[in-house]
Amino acid sequence: MHLTEKELTTAVSEKMKGLPEDAIKEVMDFIEFLRSKKENGKKGTPEAILKHVGTWKFEKGELDNILEDIQKFRELEG
Repeated sequence: MHLTEKELTTAVSEKMKGLPEDAIKEVMDFIEFLRSKKENGKKGTPEAILKHVGTWKFEKGELDNILEDIQKFRELEG
């Protein structure tokens, strides 16, 4: 089933009409679950890491220690 974004939005909207509020909340929660599952598949990729640039704060030298540990673990695995 290949629908355009507009067709998909219309189809979902039609199917949700008349549902009780708690059922609509379940649908919305499920959509968020699917989105988070998709994002989790990208863990560790440069794109996933870059979206957090500027939001992390480290003590002096802490980031270097973390990166060194990661490198050591990679060398042990390979």
